[in-house]
Amino acid sequence: MNSSWATQDPPGLLWFEQTDNAAVYIGGIAYGIHIAVFFMCTHYMIQEGRRSNLKWFAFISVLFASGTINICMNMHYAELAWIDERDYPGGPLAFLLQQESLTTATVGNSASIIATFLAQGLLIIRVHIVWRKWYILVIPVCMWLASAAMSALFTTQAALPNSSIWANGTRNFAVPFWSLSMSLNILLTILLAIKLLYMRRIIVATIGPQHGKMYTDITAMIIECALPYALVSLVFIVLYGIGNTAETLFLPLLAQVECITPMLVLLRVARGRAWSHDTISQANLSSVRFNNMDVSETIGEIQTVGVSDHFPKTASNPTLRNIDSNV
Repeated sequence: MNSSWATQDPPGLLWFEQTDNAAVYIGGIAYGIHIAVFFMCTHYMIQEGRRSNLKWFAFISVLFASGTINICMNMHYAELAWIDERDYPGGPLAFLLQQESLTTATVGNSASIIATFLAQGLLIIRVHIVWRKWYILVIPVCMWLASAAMSALFTTQAALPNSSIWANGTRNFAVPFWSLSMSLNILLTILLAIKLLYMRRIIVATIGPQHGKMYTDITAMIIECALPYALVSLVFIVLYGIGNTAETLFLPLLAQVECITPMLVLLRVARGRAWSHDTISQANLSSVRFNNMDVSETIGEIQTVGVSDHFPKTASNPTLRNIDSNV
């Protein structure tokens, strides 16, 4: 290829253009996964046929709409920069940096923030369910509300004329917002991981690793702890904080991951495989009784009350019928 056709942009600015372009494709791949998870959740919620699933179907529908709006707005904004408005003064790069205040970008940013608020809210509910201690929630709830307030300021400032999420002025609100939001994701994951690993140890020590596997295997723990969400959040906030251009790669991905992660948790709920307050209470109770009971009796009890895929849910077994009624 003729080297004279190559852009004369400085390497730093060229890298920004490349990452901004690649980010849309990465977000599109994640959105494909998002679609699959959404319809899996919908299928199992309809299959269960419980009225309580209606509120969770509405929840995942809002998440799905938010993720769809975000990726569509990202794609349209890229189209404006590279195709429709390519003759903008300074070229596509200047357009990307200076026109973030367009309605397209503002709507996309707002949809992502709505998804963030909902995803964190569900994780806070999960922390409440597995811990059942109000003081555990004080710091997460305060961070959640502060993050919501900062997100409103961040979105408003980014929507001002000639502003963008990359502008120095916008970072006045962006850094506190992202720091609070991503730190909250990591904190919630740590709280969930600590409790669930503790419960896993109880079950394994009491009845062995072969029993209650659907609650204690590695995949279940990763999903229940929202680990993918925390990892992407951690990488993004580190790159964003130090001003590394690679941060751009994670924005569309993060918007989809924050929708996918709660759906995976609710998918386990819909299938009766998620940790609930009843599951934890029964595991604790069985652990306490273990020293006073025959091992075979203990195993039978745990299987009956904690592992719904070993025995069918029937009218004669109300514990199994209701064990996954909590999120």
